[in-house]
Amino acid sequence: MSKLAAACAAALLSVGAFATDSGSGTMGVTASIAEECSVGNTVTLDFGQLSMLSNGAASSAPSASVAGGTLDAICTSGTTTPKLKFSSANSNGTDFRLVGADATTYIVYTLAESGGAAIAYNTAASFTGFAADGSTKSLAIAGSIAATEKTGKAKQAYSDTITITSTYGI
Repeated sequence: MSKLAAACAAALLSVGAFATDSGSGTMGVTASIAEECSVGNTVTLDFGQLSMLSNGAASSAPSASVAGGTLDAICTSGTTTPKLKFSSANSNGTDFRLVGADATTYIVYTLAESGGAAIAYNTAASFTGFAADGSTKSLAIAGSIAATEKTGKAKQAYSDTITITSTYGI
């Protein structure tokens, strides 16, 4: 009887090997890419030690101090109207300002695209060379401190943090 049971079991198992599909179906797959921009890899805008005196003359603040920095920006390809907005942690609402270590002394400075247009405080604006083509753009920034802004300022460290916001569609 055990040989008969084994033969029946083998026959039943072999029937499954010859079975065919009794039905099939499909599944849709979708994805989309949204408008998106990002800013990163910023390089510090370092004015270094500010020149306060004219060499060989008894006058102060002989010229403006300038510095340069860079940032990377990218938007997904096809993003409409990418723009950048710059703001200062020490602003009075209209200016970029460095604050002294004493937390009461300020030095106003300006920003511009390197060799280009002035960057208005806290205003979203187009930036030369920043296109929404899906590739990272390295954008150069220039900063300037007018000679008059340095006059009478105390010896101390000054600093600021700029927030750069990427926008689109406006």
